[in-house]
Amino acid sequence: MVRWSRFLAAGCTSVLLAAGCSVPPDDEVGGPAGKATAETSASPFPDMQKVDGVALEARIPMAIASAQARGADVDFALLDRDTGSYYSSNADVQVETASVSKLFIADEMMFRAQAENRPVSADELNIMTDMLELSDDNAAYTLWYRYGSSEIISAVTARYALKSTTPPSDDQWYNTETTPSDLVGYYAGLLNGSGGLNTASTDVIVGMLRRSAPIAADGYRQHFGIVDGLPGDSVHAVKQGWMCCVSDRWVHLSTGTIGADNRYVLALTSREDIFYADDVESYPDTALVDVSDDASALHARETLTGFVTMLFPNGAIS
Repeated sequence: MVRWSRFLAAGCTSVLLAAGCSVPPDDEVGGPAGKATAETSASPFPDMQKVDGVALEARIPMAIASAQARGADVDFALLDRDTGSYYSSNADVQVETASVSKLFIADEMMFRAQAENRPVSADELNIMTDMLELSDDNAAYTLWYRYGSSEIISAVTARYALKSTTPPSDDQWYNTETTPSDLVGYYAGLLNGSGGLNTASTDVIVGMLRRSAPIAADGYRQHFGIVDGLPGDSVHAVKQGWMCCVSDRWVHLSTGTIGADNRYVLALTSREDIFYADDVESYPDTALVDVSDDASALHARETLTGFVTMLFPNGAIS
């Protein structure tokens, strides 16, 4: 089960990888709380003016506090691949991956093709395109069962030395559990080749992530967080995830690389309380119904975008 926990200001860190961070440098290893509203403003957070001229280390607890005021816990990890700088908050707290596990499915498919010295078929590339660019669930199911379901997660975690990523207990890809630190480690290993993929295979995956569609196959607006929060960065390669409802909370993930050279790797996970103005007998099943205009989902997406905006008020990491 997911270990839900609140942010602690003392858990915000800004350290260098050489000081013992879990992600290795390239030359080594391989509104009131919970209340939803459909109304939007320039910034979903009320205290954006406070972060101007404040150092990133000080902005982190401010963003945490603002997220908590909206009923959300946001955990994250950020790696600067050029300098090795690493910032995080509660980055070792597990959360369900939702659609982010589609990365692992694609990775294993490409790796097996390499190992068997064969090209990936046009059919499988088309399925993978739908799975990564449109976050299509049917495409994910097809490749998930074709390549061994939960064995995929075990294989990828072993190749990338992911310490806190575990296969789903019910063999459903979206219930794979991971952490922000593991996701940053995954992207770093994908880019430096330590996870086993060659440059050509990596380029295929990253290229699809860069073509992430604003609207997913199920109608969900999937550019919350990194893309919407960093409009000043011209290149994003992202895989997003969303799911309702785990322990009465929305789960959202925004992960990927930022910059033309994939300089920055960022992984954010959010768990936000659910609130509906009218009593409902059951929560929406995101695998079955269109929740793109759901007020509670909108609130949760804005929280994650607002969190990124508070960390980088100029709209760019650089």
